[in-house]
Amino acid sequence: MLNSQTLGGVAGTSSAPQSTAAQPVYDIEIVRDLEAALGRLAAAFETGSATPFQAPSWLSAWYATVGAAQGAEPLLVFMTERETGRAVVTLPLIRRREGGRDVITFADLGVTDYNAPILGPAAPATPEAARRLWASLVKALPAVDLFELRKMPVEVRGRPNPLALLRGVSPSHSPGFSISMPDDWDAYLQSLAKKFRKELGRSFRLFEKEGNATFRRIESVDEAQAMLPVMNAQQRARLEEVGYALALNEVDYYAFYEGLVRTGLEAGTTILTALTAGEEIVAALLGVTDGKSFAMVRLSHAGGDWMKVGPGRLVIERTMHALHARGIRHFDFSIGDYPYKSGFGVQPSPLVDLVSAQSWRGRANAARDLAKAAVKRGLERVGVSVVPQAVKDRYRRYHGTD
Repeated sequence: MLNSQTLGGVAGTSSAPQSTAAQPVYDIEIVRDLEAALGRLAAAFETGSATPFQAPSWLSAWYATVGAAQGAEPLLVFMTERETGRAVVTLPLIRRREGGRDVITFADLGVTDYNAPILGPAAPATPEAARRLWASLVKALPAVDLFELRKMPVEVRGRPNPLALLRGVSPSHSPGFSISMPDDWDAYLQSLAKKFRKELGRSFRLFEKEGNATFRRIESVDEAQAMLPVMNAQQRARLEEVGYALALNEVDYYAFYEGLVRTGLEAGTTILTALTAGEEIVAALLGVTDGKSFAMVRLSHAGGDWMKVGPGRLVIERTMHALHARGIRHFDFSIGDYPYKSGFGVQPSPLVDLVSAQSWRGRANAARDLAKAAVKRGLERVGVSVVPQAVKDRYRRYHGTD
């Protein structure tokens, strides 16, 4: 079903002087039928600025599995300038009932690492213009108690994220971690700590000593689908070994990964790699790409004697090496400040949250969020970084770590 609303630009409440220049008038369409929106979504992603987590393959798999299982109502928002027809932003949102409140959030629910609009050529790049965009969006979207937009990058492909320019944003529970590579792979290796380079070399030598040991990129959808249960079992065993409970609704999340492989592998937006020894899968890494950046999504590896090889670390390095040879220069290790990432030379990238109350029901939630953000800023000023244990647990459940 297509619900279309046409709105003029509405100025956000502000005591700051407003520009006297003519303001853009926006057309906003809200599409609830994903199939009806896929063509437009693909065009927006192809021509706009986004992260791999806004790719049509990611979103279609998400809405069909996690979103449907959690009773989330799709809200795909397409915003254009009326005068020029240029795309402004495309937003993959949902509406759901949560704790007695109606909430609009991104298509995430603990799966999507970076939430962002797909930026069109007319996306605003100043706080004043971003406030006008936001006021228009709020008026066009269904009435809810709370907007809860989390894990938003401050920039999207080097362009300002207009939602991160709004007043009231606060730092997310964790930054993202990524690295931009030089063209010379050996130069990158030499930039790493000597001890870490030696550990990588040792891991590779130990792995090569095993019979018929290979690194492979999985090209076949059938083979990838057959590999996912092995990844699930490896991850489950690893979590139980370190004492973490499995997610109660893990079936829904595993169905998402199956859908991601099915829709993304042939399109080239999903990449699955593995270390194998004969018929045994030693380690596997699942990620998404837009052709320029590779974001790691899920990691699993065998335990027991294989642990001396460091299989998780090795499959990451081998994957980076293979994709670097194909021209990818940006590697994203996602959220979570975990020790294994630091050896690869990653750098933090800020993420922000926007929690905006629209009713008395939402105000208590927003107040708690602001209080938590104030405490976090105070701790950061004295050099303490806090990632909530619940966040760490969820990341380990769905992504896997060494």
